[in-house]
Amino acid sequence: MRARGLHRAIARFAAVGAIVWGLSGLIHPVMMWTAPRPAVQAPPVLAADSAGAVAPGALAGLDAARHVRLAPSEAGAYWSVMTEPARPRLALDAVTGAPAPEAARAHAVALARHYADLPDTDVAEARELTGFSLDYPEVNRLLPVWEVVFDTPRGLTVYVDTGSDRLAAVSDDRRRTLLRVFQTVHTLHFLKPVEPLRLALITALTLLVIAVALSGAWTLLKARGRGMRRWHRRAGLVLLPLVLAFPVSGLGRLWAGSSLIDAPPPLAESFGAAALSGVPEGVFAHLAATAGPDGPVWRAASGRQATYHAAEGAPLALDEAGRARQIAGVEAGEVEPVFGFTAEYGFTAKRLPVLRVASDSGPVFADPVDGLIAHALPGDAARAEAWTFSNLHKWSFANPIGARNRDMLMMLAVGGIIALSLSGLWLSRRRRPR
Repeated sequence: MRARGLHRAIARFAAVGAIVWGLSGLIHPVMMWTAPRPAVQAPPVLAADSAGAVAPGALAGLDAARHVRLAPSEAGAYWSVMTEPARPRLALDAVTGAPAPEAARAHAVALARHYADLPDTDVAEARELTGFSLDYPEVNRLLPVWEVVFDTPRGLTVYVDTGSDRLAAVSDDRRRTLLRVFQTVHTLHFLKPVEPLRLALITALTLLVIAVALSGAWTLLKARGRGMRRWHRRAGLVLLPLVLAFPVSGLGRLWAGSSLIDAPPPLAESFGAAALSGVPEGVFAHLAATAGPDGPVWRAASGRQATYHAAEGAPLALDEAGRARQIAGVEAGEVEPVFGFTAEYGFTAKRLPVLRVASDSGPVFADPVDGLIAHALPGDAARAEAWTFSNLHKWSFANPIGARNRDMLMMLAVGGIIALSLSGLWLSRRRRPR
């Protein structure tokens, strides 16, 4: 089949795909512009006193864990234990070891009130999430988290991580609606239960769009016509790089999988919670145990100063840089603190602050608070894909002109692709005169 025949044969299917993806893609910048913002960015200054706290290793039924924290709460200090990200955290009274779900809820609500600056607004609902959903998608990365819904006209919702006091996300009814439409149409999220079908369908439609663009470009070499046909061909020539850039970069992101920058980071390692036979003494803003090379390690922080302790509570000759190297699996390498998102450590990584550890295979960003790798690109192929998606799909190269100007420019380009597709559909309904 000649290029012109191929172009006409599949044009309708490709045009529908381009229009649907283009229109749904326009939702994304609108969603960013209208999203509710946290009233407070910095985490609260909380404190938990370890005096009288029973060692976690003495608690009945506490076996393997990934993160154990002495957490503060209006209902009293409690042990917050993450066994698996797909399970709710255990909440145990720090003194008696009895279940303390009310302490965990009070802690989550206090965090949500802090970030929303709503000290007196009623809470409509507070629950712990152990999985991603349309309202809390994978890009948020943190699990488990608490979802706290305030009794406001738009149902302001704050997602917080009680393991680190971090803010995970903020949403409301308008953002939830836009998010559901975007995920349903743009990524076919409703087909997640049958992932092979979702991948096959998106791949087929994307390849159709690419085939139409390339076959159309080939016909331009001998292009003739008047009126709408001439406009369609000339516009196609101008928009060809964009028509190819969006589907090619999107297809790469679809198939690259867990090596991508938006993928969840490696999980913290499990450790035997029974080894936690002691507790460092003092009043701490954050006191938590995570897996170390020779067993669990306590991290005790007051402000920005952190000390490390063995499982029985004895001090260790270990600092933040050394702990970061342990997490990254690097014996020696320069360590630098990272307090803001950069081109190398994008906002999709979520966690701040982190420590950047230099390694032979590239930088590794370690999070000592949760004892895990916050972000690392595993190889050259993943770096290339991340760069391609960032620049060709999200237009990060235009960041210097400002996010709003970048988004408007991108929306203008997408609008041009939609207009080109609509003109192609209109032409496909007309018979070309002999």
